[in-house]
Amino acid sequence: MPARSTLRDRRRQQTAREIQSAMLRLAVRDGYGAVTTEMIATEAGISPRTFFNYYPNKEAALVGKSPEIGPDITESFRQGTGPLIKALFEALDRHLRDSYLNRDTIRMIDTLLERSPELVPQFYASLQTLTAQLAELIGQRQRAIGHHDAELLADMTTHALANAIRSWAQSETMPETDIASHARIQVERIGAIISDRQNENA
Repeated sequence: MPARSTLRDRRRQQTAREIQSAMLRLAVRDGYGAVTTEMIATEAGISPRTFFNYYPNKEAALVGKSPEIGPDITESFRQGTGPLIKALFEALDRHLRDSYLNRDTIRMIDTLLERSPELVPQFYASLQTLTAQLAELIGQRQRAIGHHDAELLADMTTHALANAIRSWAQSETMPETDIASHARIQVERIGAIISDRQNENA
């Protein structure tokens, strides 16, 4: 029974991705404002009713569904005892391996955001689910870290990850396995900049 459930979940995830891709193709071709849910359903080869089984509106289809970090990864992170940043990006690397990234999808998103910058806040708002999950995990593992500091680190990490995914999508040679390490370098670079400024003010 669990195996069948997993297969069903994967099929639903695949359909959700296909709907998002259809939405993006239409938005890049015709402009976001011209796209309707009926057009998306036709492009994706599904009925309008099926569309609404996956997304409540075209705005949701635009950003797609972001899978949460799995329970096995979160438990391993909570129980870990090594350096926080190392464990955090190891967890994200495992999460990315469990996710489905498509270069063409990311490239279409970048193209759309260049043409319609008013959509940028919508995409960044979609990162909040991952940010909230990371903040909770950080707080659970490092209880000495305050709630606001955990949120700040989670927000920085999520944005660094988004930047790394965009860099991967624009590259023809960067392997997917380098995304998490690329994001970690960004966060550590910011940490080094802050540290240098603190030393200057000391």
